[in-house]
Amino acid sequence: MKSIIKNEEQFARWFRKNYKKLGYSKIVRGDISRFPDFVMIRNGREVCVELETAASNFIVHKHNINKVDGIVCLVKERGLGKPVRIVKDVEYQGNIKVTLSFNSKVDEKFKKFCKNNAIILSKKPEIEMQQIMEEKDG
Repeated sequence: MKSIIKNEEQFARWFRKNYKKLGYSKIVRGDISRFPDFVMIRNGREVCVELETAASNFIVHKHNINKVDGIVCLVKERGLGKPVRIVKDVEYQGNIKVTLSFNSKVDEKFKKFCKNNAIILSKKPEIEMQQIMEEKDG
């Protein structure tokens, strides 16, 4: 049975226990509150590794791609210009960020509508997606 990961902290704990499965031989430094998250030994040399639940979080967190040798993630929804290793031994059950584009006037009106009707804007698309899938399956 696969381990279930819901956030980066859980992922870091998993990584500390399983880094050898990914080809690393030693943790030199591991601290997810610093960038990069880990300094590892791989093939006899020191490498800087950033953990991200989703590859796109590397961009969201505004990390410098030139200061890492690779990214280890659970979901790769985009390339990053450096090696991205996907961990397949776990099941990711956390949130994925999605970028959507809306007409600015529609967006402005909908934000006001949400505020006036106590709707959490970021939750609404997820609820709608679930309803669409239930209708198709139903």
